[in-house]
Amino acid sequence: MQTQEKEQVKIRSLDSIMIGERIRAARKNAKLTQEHLAELCDCTPTHICNIENGKIGISLELLFKLSKLLGKTMDYFVMDSPGADPQIKIDEHIAPKLNQCDRNMLTMVDSFLDELLTYRKSIDCEINELKKEHSES
Repeated sequence: MQTQEKEQVKIRSLDSIMIGERIRAARKNAKLTQEHLAELCDCTPTHICNIENGKIGISLELLFKLSKLLGKTMDYFVMDSPGADPQIKIDEHIAPKLNQCDRNMLTMVDSFLDELLTYRKSIDCEINELKKEHSES
């Protein structure tokens, strides 16, 4: 496999350790043991343990079952993984912090975001120009 292909695979992979940590936290919050959760999911406690420790990945089917049993969205478990829904990050991490800010801090955050978005737009334009030049040559 070429380096570029490896990078693409790496970008699309999920963070098994993070997902496992979130499953463990949600399970404990629901006051379930690994054994009880495994029984509800029709798998073994060892399988749940390995997922929670990030030793193995999780199937889409099992993630769906766990999300229903633990009262979480599937995005909750993968939100910091590449390609995950950014709205979850906004709702669960950024918005609560913004709610703690006073008017002056919010003005500063707003200005910072404007600058950041302007910078990103300029970088995107530069990249598009470079791509255009490269494709023409």
